[in-house]
Amino acid sequence: MKIFWCVMAGLVLLGGVLALRVTGRPRPSPDCASSVVIVHGPHGEAVECVCIGGTVSTCFDPGP
Repeated sequence: MKIFWCVMAGLVLLGGVLALRVTGRPRPSPDCASSVVIVHGPHGEAVECVCIGGTVSTCFDPGP
């Protein structure tokens, strides 16, 4: 029975480590001082984001 609980504790620990690895660190939110801000996207490219009420509403590729 002791082996069972050791295996269960190991699985719980492994699950916790994997959950932290998958979620990663949170990205800082852009400063919505104006209605449109330009930030770096998930792959490092520039992305324009529209701010409504001081929070980011939607983001899209910059362009005409």
